[in-house]
Amino acid sequence: EPEIAGPGFINLRFKKEYLEQSLMNMANDAERLAVPVTSNKQKIVVDFSSPNIAKEMHVGHLRSTIIGDTLSNVLEFSGHDVTRLNHVGDWGTQFGMLVEHLRDEYPAALNKETS
Repeated sequence: EPEIAGPGFINLRFKKEYLEQSLMNMANDAERLAVPVTSNKQKIVVDFSSPNIAKEMHVGHLRSTIIGDTLSNVLEFSGHDVTRLNHVGDWGTQFGMLVEHLRDEYPAALNKETS
């Protein structure tokens, strides 16, 4: 019976017989630990990390990278075709700053007739 144990926590209690049977199944299948391969193989893209390169990196980026990679490993082990995508986003700021610099220092570079 599931039990709510405060915000963000759920306690689960399993019957002893269920745990014993599950452990026996895992012991008898050392390669896959009794985890079946999916019968419905899918192509799955896992996009993780996605740091904004216009801002400072922090430990939160590492956390999402670990979660994304772990999820990808579980899906691959289940038999899915997984593509890992580590997107580095928000180049807009950098290009905007470059355009402003060109306007200030080399205005002719942005003019079709003189470039």
